[in-house]
Amino acid sequence: MKKSKEIPVIVETTVGKFLLRDFRPPIQLRTSPRKIKTKIKKDIKRLDENTLSLLTNKKELKKNRKRNINKIKKQLNFNDNNDKKQENNSIFYIISNNEQDYQLNENELTNNKCILCFVNSKNHRALIFSPRLCRISLLGLFNLEQISGPSASIHGFNLQLLKRYPIFNLSSQSLMSIETSSTSIKSSLNENQIRSFFDNYHVQLPLPEIYIECIQKLAKSHHGLSVFFVEQLQTTWIESMKEFSHSSLSNEWLFNNNNNNNNVNNNNDDDDEQIQNTNGFKQLWSGMGAFKDNYHRSINYSSEIHSVTNEIVSRLSTRTSNDPLVVFVCGAKDSGKSTYLRYLINKCISQTNSVPKVTFLDCDIGQSEFTPSGSISLINNITEPLFGPSASHLKKPLKSFYFGNIKVDNDKIYNYLNYVKLLYDYIQNDQHDLLLINTMGWGSDTGLIIMKELIDLIKPNVLLQLRSSSPHFRHIMPDIDHQWLLNAPISDIYRQINQIPLNFSCNKYDYNLLLTPVRHHIHGKSNLTRQACLWSYFCQLEIKHLILKPLIDYVNYIQIFSFEKIGIGLLHRQIQPKYLLQVLNG
Repeated sequence: MKKSKEIPVIVETTVGKFLLRDFRPPIQLRTSPRKIKTKIKKDIKRLDENTLSLLTNKKELKKNRKRNINKIKKQLNFNDNNDKKQENNSIFYIISNNEQDYQLNENELTNNKCILCFVNSKNHRALIFSPRLCRISLLGLFNLEQISGPSASIHGFNLQLLKRYPIFNLSSQSLMSIETSSTSIKSSLNENQIRSFFDNYHVQLPLPEIYIECIQKLAKSHHGLSVFFVEQLQTTWIESMKEFSHSSLSNEWLFNNNNNNNNVNNNNDDDDEQIQNTNGFKQLWSGMGAFKDNYHRSINYSSEIHSVTNEIVSRLSTRTSNDPLVVFVCGAKDSGKSTYLRYLINKCISQTNSVPKVTFLDCDIGQSEFTPSGSISLINNITEPLFGPSASHLKKPLKSFYFGNIKVDNDKIYNYLNYVKLLYDYIQNDQHDLLLINTMGWGSDTGLIIMKELIDLIKPNVLLQLRSSSPHFRHIMPDIDHQWLLNAPISDIYRQINQIPLNFSCNKYDYNLLLTPVRHHIHGKSNLTRQACLWSYFCQLEIKHLILKPLIDYVNYIQIFSFEKIGIGLLHRQIQPKYLLQVLNG
């Protein structure tokens, strides 16, 4: 029987047309059967090895574990006669609850300043055991509680034992370090006390046969330890900002530990993943990490700044008159005014004798400290420490004027100065111990006119001018000393209306020019700081959830005034009457 003739089949490819019997795929599309068999054999062998190691090598694993324990014990050699202050040599060592992280490094453990951090990354908690005279640099949002040891400090404030403080160490801010005390204590930590720390704060203690002895040796070597508890902190304004702000710049403002601004991660799939492990940085949990180098980007003020600050605190505690001590702080943009003002406030309110009444006159409309930007405000009753950017500690002002802009045009100088004068006159009838003046970082033209008029109006006792110690600092401001004040420009209109002599000049203040540390900056930081303040301001409406809902959902929580009590004014723009309804409609 004859075979039927097969119909030729044409195969069309990108390189031409072929008969099916003549078609051969390109070489790169073919897979060698030998390679497939080899790969299958390797995979089977790998699976067999993993299975054997998991099922049959438990005894060997136990032997290796004991061998590692004995090796670690030999490494734990601390010098009992060490009384030298070697703060720069401190090493932050992290012991995670993961089995693979138990391997210790001999060079780190034998260091004289070994800080041990036990982390439970599952429930976002950690216990830190630190010797005296050490700095602990953590990045992220966390609650901090000192459990035991001499009182430590953070950004000028002395911590109270067993009290929790919210800390906002964001990437865009100068890093605040925990500084342990120099005071030594004779009592040592016993085993039951150490175990109670881990049990009470729900942090797993790995290899207790090693680390209890390690902690006891540290305590004996350094005449006491400071013990801290750290846990994750979540706030509505941070979570809402992460949820709705999708720019890589805002991610860097929050949680990016990369110093190089050109390497910003543009992937917004997971904001917290921007905190990554490097040689000098270790992630504790998502959105939280620690620097091994405890001086990395942390605020380390000079001895001159410490001396001047301590002198202000001393004058505050020893003053004899009822008149408040008035401290005027100025400096060019990004010179560290806000950071130093928080430090000064923390130093003042952490006095053990009596907490002074601190009043804050905020004249910085570009980056206000306690209110959203664009306002000139008066804040009193500052009793809690400041551990973060302005968005982390917004307060209801005693009195405030909304200026409606973040800069002052030449034709609005009188309006600005008049608002400040009204607030300054208002506070004269109030009893307070310390009056702090925050100013704009405008160091030229109109900014200097405003600076001159503010000094002559307020007549401070102390004037602190801050200037960055960086040789590449690009913002300039002349020395605001007595000689400059005599020849400084003035506002003729403001002086004529308020009947101030044109040649009047205040020259009775103590002038101090302070060089601040070089700080880390990112492009657009000021704008993001203002955005964060708005997020924080409106997030006060949300008390149950971590994400802010549309404002229309909070109508019942907002105090509604009758239309007769609402006044609307248009500032900084001349609007024709026919467009007013459109402006009101947004």
